[in-house]
Amino acid sequence: MQTAQQLGRYEILAELGRGAMGKVFRARDPRIDRTVAIKTISVPGADAASMEEYRQRFFREAQAAGRLSHPGIVTIFDTDEDAPSQTPFIVMEYVDGQALDALVASVPGSKLPLDTAIDLVQQIAAALDYAHANGIVHRDIKPSNIIITSDGRAKIADFGIAKLSMVEATLPGNVLGTPAYMSPEQLSGKPIDGRSDLFSLGVIAYWLLTGQKPFTGESITEISIQVATKDPRPATEVAPELSKDFNYVLARALAKDPVMRYQRGKDLSADLEDVRLGKPPRSLAVDAKTVLVPVQSTVQAGSGKSMTAAAAKPEPAAPAKRHNTVFYLGAAMALLLVAAGLVALGFSRTMPASLQIVGQYPFGSGEIYIWVDGDLRYHDTVHHAAAHPHSRKEHLLAESGETIAVTLPVRAGQHTVRVQVDAPGNVFDHDTVIPGQFRAFSHQTLRVDFNNRNLELKWE
Repeated sequence: MQTAQQLGRYEILAELGRGAMGKVFRARDPRIDRTVAIKTISVPGADAASMEEYRQRFFREAQAAGRLSHPGIVTIFDTDEDAPSQTPFIVMEYVDGQALDALVASVPGSKLPLDTAIDLVQQIAAALDYAHANGIVHRDIKPSNIIITSDGRAKIADFGIAKLSMVEATLPGNVLGTPAYMSPEQLSGKPIDGRSDLFSLGVIAYWLLTGQKPFTGESITEISIQVATKDPRPATEVAPELSKDFNYVLARALAKDPVMRYQRGKDLSADLEDVRLGKPPRSLAVDAKTVLVPVQSTVQAGSGKSMTAAAAKPEPAAPAKRHNTVFYLGAAMALLLVAAGLVALGFSRTMPASLQIVGQYPFGSGEIYIWVDGDLRYHDTVHHAAAHPHSRKEHLLAESGETIAVTLPVRAGQHTVRVQVDAPGNVFDHDTVIPGQFRAFSHQTLRVDFNNRNLELKWE
């Protein structure tokens, strides 16, 4: 660094904190006389080649996150590098507030009022919904990355560098931090999307609403096992003052399977608003309607009468001596008929399905974008710096490129998938689309192939 009081052109005013990745300073931008926050990025133990790869990735990630502009996200103003020390740093909006964990610790009983807790979760959900809609996943949502201002506004910090902190954990001498806020798919090393952030927010919501964390343990291993395999206690068992509808909201937010989780932050926020007002969660009502509507339709039953007519004029009760098995078989047959009618009437289009995209890219670095029906659903940087030196993964990457396997939730019906791969300098700049038909509850796999340097999409 140039002096103890300067970093690049920025005047250092005070040190705000430090962690494994570097230090955070309050600083002044002399060009426009603005107070900013600066976070330096360092990777202890990395060799020169690894650090160079890391630096390049840092600038790309920060640039992508710098496009986000939302009141619930700490804005990235600039990235630069201190020439004498070659220390990269990120210049962000300075937020006068305190981290969420510090705020909770400062209140009596270490528990916020219910309305305050719900409001903060809704603010965070709205910010995540915006980021995910723009193809950016945070990957490290936790209380220390949520800053609460004096007027009660929540702002998410570290967009653009959270992914890098995950990379840092693979370097020699670094240990992954607590997994208490990570999603099951993140802990298992599977591809992730915005639903992973929503799981992390679900952990925060459970903690704020009940006063206890859903996953605890004496070691990283113990916590990881709980996250991956065990459901937390129902919220009302921990905090009896909560209504039972909170059990549904939190259980859905913390579902192990991403398909069963909230798909958008706005959906989680809407359900919380309903529960706050004493109403059933609207997504529960939608799910119930999806099941009940066909029952109220005129699907023909085996007797030749419509389901509606049968409901209006019940058949006489069966004699008590008839075995319950007859009832269950009849109920099963009725459900099969309802399902058949549901498909026939087109209700299956409201049912969920999933799209898995797999492929391997024979180039060193680049970016991939995936749209479904014009909505950007996935964006990631293909880069080898994520591999641990001397690891088997790094060896495979060196031979065959980067592998992707990402699963996206969709609704049953016709969809158009668009894939764009941008790899400057490698002549792999392609953009192509493919239509696909998805049945209810089906799992379709789309393979991305490069043949003769052409991008091809094939359904498996």
